[in-house]
Amino acid sequence: MTSNGNRKINRKRLLYSVTPLVVMLLIIIGLNFLPRTASEPQPTVMAGTAVSSQPSTIPSTTSTRPPILPATILPSPTPTITPRPNVAPEAAITLSGPPNESSLPLNGRITFYWQYSELLLPGQALVFTLRQDDTVIATSSLNQPNFGDGYQVLVAFEDIAEAGTAVWQVRLQWEDESSSLLTSDNRTITLLSE
Repeated sequence: MTSNGNRKINRKRLLYSVTPLVVMLLIIIGLNFLPRTASEPQPTVMAGTAVSSQPSTIPSTTSTRPPILPATILPSPTPTITPRPNVAPEAAITLSGPPNESSLPLNGRITFYWQYSELLLPGQALVFTLRQDDTVIATSSLNQPNFGDGYQVLVAFEDIAEAGTAVWQVRLQWEDESSSLLTSDNRTITLLSE
Protein backbone atom coordinates (compact mmCIF):
# COMPACT_ATOMS: atom_id res chain seq x y z
CA MET A 1 0.00 0.00 0.00
CA THR A 2 2.85 2.33 0.68
CA SER A 3 4.36 1.82 -2.73
CA ASN A 4 0.96 2.39 -4.34
CA GLY A 5 0.42 5.43 -2.12
CA ASN A 6 3.81 6.83 -3.07
CA ARG A 7 2.98 6.37 -6.70
CA LYS A 8 -0.25 8.26 -6.29
CA ILE A 9 1.54 11.01 -4.42
CA ASN A 10 4.27 11.14 -7.06
CA ARG A 11 1.68 11.30 -9.83
CA LYS A 12 -0.14 14.00 -7.92
CA ARG A 13 3.05 16.00 -7.41
CA LEU A 14 3.92 15.63 -11.07
CA LEU A 15 0.47 16.77 -12.09
CA TYR A 16 0.67 19.85 -9.80
CA SER A 17 4.15 20.83 -10.96
CA VAL A 18 3.68 20.28 -14.72
CA THR A 19 0.13 21.65 -15.11
CA PRO A 20 1.08 25.35 -14.71
CA LEU A 21 3.83 24.97 -17.30
CA VAL A 22 1.49 23.29 -19.78
CA VAL A 23 -1.16 25.99 -19.25
CA MET A 24 1.39 28.79 -19.84
CA LEU A 25 2.63 27.07 -23.00
CA LEU A 26 -0.93 26.78 -24.33
CA ILE A 27 -1.56 30.51 -23.60
CA ILE A 28 1.60 31.54 -25.45
CA ILE A 29 0.70 29.38 -28.45
CA GLY A 30 -2.85 30.78 -28.43
CA LEU A 31 -1.60 34.39 -28.38
CA ASN A 32 0.46 33.80 -31.49
CA PHE A 33 -2.67 32.76 -33.37
CA LEU A 34 -4.72 35.82 -32.36
CA PRO A 35 -5.05 38.59 -34.99
CA ARG A 36 -2.67 41.55 -34.50
CA THR A 37 -3.95 44.87 -33.15
CA ALA A 38 -3.71 48.18 -35.04
CA SER A 39 -0.74 49.35 -32.94
CA GLU A 40 1.47 46.52 -34.18
CA PRO A 41 3.02 47.02 -37.63
CA GLN A 42 1.66 44.63 -40.25
CA PRO A 43 4.04 43.44 -42.93
CA THR A 44 2.97 44.47 -46.41
CA VAL A 45 3.48 41.94 -49.16
CA MET A 46 3.22 43.00 -52.79
CA ALA A 47 2.32 40.49 -55.47
CA GLY A 48 5.36 38.84 -56.96
CA THR A 49 7.78 39.84 -54.17
CA ALA A 50 9.58 37.55 -51.78
CA VAL A 51 9.02 37.92 -48.05
CA SER A 52 12.13 38.06 -45.90
CA SER A 53 12.30 35.76 -42.93
CA GLN A 54 14.63 38.17 -41.08
CA PRO A 55 13.20 40.11 -38.16
CA SER A 56 11.97 43.61 -38.86
CA THR A 57 14.10 46.60 -37.80
CA ILE A 58 11.04 48.78 -37.19
CA PRO A 59 11.14 49.96 -33.56
CA SER A 60 8.36 48.73 -31.34
CA THR A 61 5.67 51.28 -30.42
CA THR A 62 5.60 49.88 -26.91
CA SER A 63 9.28 50.62 -26.27
CA THR A 64 10.05 53.00 -23.43
CA ARG A 65 12.75 54.90 -25.32
CA PRO A 66 11.91 57.03 -28.39
CA PRO A 67 13.84 56.22 -31.55
CA ILE A 68 17.02 58.25 -32.13
CA LEU A 69 16.60 60.51 -35.13
CA PRO A 70 19.48 61.85 -37.20
CA ALA A 71 20.51 65.39 -36.27
CA THR A 72 19.47 68.18 -38.58
CA ILE A 73 21.74 71.22 -38.72
CA LEU A 74 19.71 74.33 -39.33
CA PRO A 75 21.31 77.43 -40.83
CA SER A 76 21.79 80.26 -38.39
CA PRO A 77 19.27 83.04 -38.88
CA THR A 78 20.50 86.00 -40.84
CA PRO A 79 20.42 89.20 -38.82
CA THR A 80 17.80 91.66 -39.88
CA ILE A 81 18.37 95.36 -39.77
CA THR A 82 15.99 96.96 -37.34
CA PRO A 83 14.68 100.17 -38.86
CA ARG A 84 15.32 103.27 -36.83
CA PRO A 85 12.29 105.17 -35.61
CA ASN A 86 11.03 108.07 -37.66
CA VAL A 87 11.07 111.63 -36.41
CA ALA A 88 7.69 112.65 -35.02
CA PRO A 89 5.74 114.79 -37.53
CA GLU A 90 5.28 117.56 -34.93
CA ALA A 91 9.01 117.69 -34.04
CA ALA A 92 10.63 121.09 -34.50
CA ILE A 93 13.98 122.77 -33.89
CA THR A 94 13.39 126.36 -32.78
CA LEU A 95 16.36 128.73 -32.93
CA SER A 96 16.36 131.17 -30.01
CA GLY A 97 19.44 133.34 -30.26
CA PRO A 98 21.10 135.31 -31.51
CA PRO A 99 18.21 136.80 -33.51
CA ASN A 100 18.24 136.73 -37.30
CA GLU A 101 20.36 139.46 -38.96
CA SER A 102 22.16 140.33 -35.72
CA SER A 103 25.41 142.31 -35.83
CA LEU A 104 28.13 140.91 -33.57
CA PRO A 105 31.74 141.95 -32.90
CA LEU A 106 34.31 139.71 -34.53
CA ASN A 107 36.64 139.75 -31.52
CA GLY A 108 34.16 138.39 -29.00
CA ARG A 109 32.47 135.16 -28.06
CA ILE A 110 28.80 134.49 -28.66
CA THR A 111 26.42 131.79 -27.46
CA PHE A 112 24.01 130.18 -29.92
CA TYR A 113 21.01 128.54 -28.31
CA TRP A 114 17.92 126.66 -29.45
CA GLN A 115 15.12 124.29 -28.39
CA TYR A 116 14.12 120.88 -29.70
CA SER A 117 10.51 119.83 -29.07
CA GLU A 118 11.22 116.11 -28.55
CA LEU A 119 13.58 114.02 -26.44
CA LEU A 120 16.65 112.82 -28.31
CA LEU A 121 16.70 109.07 -28.85
CA PRO A 122 19.88 107.11 -28.10
CA GLY A 123 22.21 107.63 -31.07
CA GLN A 124 20.64 110.94 -32.15
CA ALA A 125 22.41 114.30 -31.96
CA LEU A 126 21.69 117.95 -32.71
CA VAL A 127 24.51 119.36 -34.83
CA PHE A 128 25.20 123.12 -34.82
CA THR A 129 26.93 124.48 -37.95
CA LEU A 130 28.22 128.01 -38.60
CA ARG A 131 29.18 128.79 -42.24
CA GLN A 132 30.88 131.74 -43.83
CA ASP A 133 31.12 131.90 -47.63
CA ASP A 134 30.12 128.20 -47.94
CA THR A 135 32.93 127.21 -45.56
CA VAL A 136 32.12 125.60 -42.22
CA ILE A 137 33.91 127.69 -39.59
CA ALA A 138 32.39 126.10 -36.48
CA THR A 139 30.49 122.92 -35.73
CA SER A 140 29.38 121.19 -32.55
CA SER A 141 27.33 118.06 -31.80
CA LEU A 142 25.11 117.69 -28.71
CA ASN A 143 23.29 114.49 -27.73
CA GLN A 144 21.57 115.88 -24.63
CA PRO A 145 20.29 119.26 -23.42
CA ASN A 146 22.96 121.43 -21.79
CA PHE A 147 20.96 124.62 -21.05
CA GLY A 148 17.98 123.51 -18.92
CA ASP A 149 15.85 121.63 -21.42
CA GLY A 150 17.46 123.60 -24.27
CA TYR A 151 20.79 123.54 -26.06
CA GLN A 152 23.63 126.03 -26.35
CA VAL A 153 27.02 126.32 -28.06
CA LEU A 154 29.66 128.96 -27.27
CA VAL A 155 31.75 130.13 -30.24
CA ALA A 156 34.84 132.36 -30.03
CA PHE A 157 35.23 134.27 -33.31
CA GLU A 158 38.81 135.61 -32.93
CA ASP A 159 40.62 132.81 -34.76
CA ILE A 160 37.97 131.30 -37.00
CA ALA A 161 36.09 134.03 -38.84
CA GLU A 162 36.52 137.16 -40.92
CA ALA A 163 34.34 140.24 -41.02
CA GLY A 164 31.23 139.65 -43.10
CA THR A 165 28.10 137.54 -43.14
CA ALA A 166 27.76 134.10 -41.54
CA VAL A 167 24.86 131.63 -41.47
CA TRP A 168 24.05 129.24 -38.64
CA GLN A 169 21.76 126.26 -38.57
CA VAL A 170 20.96 123.21 -36.39
CA ARG A 171 20.09 119.79 -37.77
CA LEU A 172 18.97 116.51 -36.20
CA GLN A 173 20.82 113.40 -37.33
CA TRP A 174 21.98 109.97 -36.23
CA GLU A 175 25.51 110.18 -34.80
CA ASP A 176 26.82 107.56 -37.24
CA GLU A 177 25.20 109.10 -40.33
CA SER A 178 25.63 112.46 -42.01
CA SER A 179 22.15 112.79 -43.51
CA SER A 180 19.75 115.14 -41.73
CA LEU A 181 16.50 113.93 -40.18
CA LEU A 182 15.24 117.44 -39.41
CA THR A 183 16.70 120.88 -40.13
CA SER A 184 16.10 124.28 -38.52
CA ASP A 185 15.79 127.60 -40.31
CA ASN A 186 18.94 129.37 -41.46
CA ARG A 187 19.84 132.46 -39.43
CA THR A 188 22.15 135.17 -40.70
CA ILE A 189 24.51 137.16 -38.52
CA THR A 190 26.92 139.94 -39.49
CA LEU A 191 30.38 139.87 -38.00
CA LEU A 192 31.81 143.37 -37.54
CA SER A 193 35.52 144.17 -37.42
CA GLU A 194 36.75 146.57 -34.69
